[in-house]
Amino acid sequence: MIRPVRLPLIAAPLVLALGGCGSAPRAADGNSSRFDINGAAELAQGDIDTYASNALQTPGEAATTAPPPAPVPSPSPSPAPLQPPGPGEPGGLPDDRTPVSEAPFTPDSAQGAANVVQTYFALIEAGKYHQAWALWADDGKASGMSADAFAGSFVKYAEYHANIGAPGRIDAGAGQRYVTVPVQAYGRLEDGGRPFNLRGDITLHRTADIDGATAADKTWHITASNLKPRPADTDGNAGSPPPPLEPIDSGPGDDVPATASADYRCADGTAFHIAFDNRANTGTVSIAGKQLVVLDAQRAGSGIWYAARGYTLRGKGNEADFTAPGKPATHCTAN
Repeated sequence: MIRPVRLPLIAAPLVLALGGCGSAPRAADGNSSRFDINGAAELAQGDIDTYASNALQTPGEAATTAPPPAPVPSPSPSPAPLQPPGPGEPGGLPDDRTPVSEAPFTPDSAQGAANVVQTYFALIEAGKYHQAWALWADDGKASGMSADAFAGSFVKYAEYHANIGAPGRIDAGAGQRYVTVPVQAYGRLEDGGRPFNLRGDITLHRTADIDGATAADKTWHITASNLKPRPADTDGNAGSPPPPLEPIDSGPGDDVPATASADYRCADGTAFHIAFDNRANTGTVSIAGKQLVVLDAQRAGSGIWYAARGYTLRGKGNEADFTAPGKPATHCTAN
């Protein structure tokens, strides 16, 4: 039997502190109401020694016992660099080796029109779609879409870039000016990061310095774009091309014939025949059996819209408006 021992008051905190350290040692006789004071003191001293040992660790010793850092995840592999077709290659710009003039150009020149196209695609690349839309004629309406719809047409692209070619010669007549600028647009789609390559022409128009023409009228604005998918090489190694910027079908559907034609008679006395090629998305206009112009299909909300070299045919059903360079639009009806 352990004789009762009168503990000094200082021992009371020691007993309380042991309450949180598991079970205190019982007396040798197993009586749970009595404690082995010597055993308890030994346990307490052991805890104190452990605490002191930890507290006296140097920073280097502590670092050796710290848990290892979590592994850093490996970065995702970057996609291969874009390699659009070069000038003269299938899908690339024309191989125009004429040296580019370093002389200053005026805004109303052909190079001024090309500068508008360059600004247009720079805005698209920067995501400033509303500003790009405003470069279309008729306060953006010539794009065939609202500003928001125009911006929405680019959500499928993860990257969008463009190469601008040398502008063609200005077509002039009756105070009107037209010019075409070759363009190659390329980048990646959001869907899987697939590359795309588009090739086509941008047509711009302005009014000459004539009576009644405003400053806006005399500024180059975009009137048509026929950017379409083009293969990156002759073997098609770039894969299937994506939809073009304009939602033009790459071929006729089951209910659309491959070719069609119509004869129009217009209010100003003009009569012409147009042969539609729904595979090539073109319309060939002829007057009195002589080919006048080959028009390219444009993006239209409904009906038809064909344009090229300052000519435009736009309408729905049997009704259409036909515009020739330097002339006002005339209303026409298909026979």
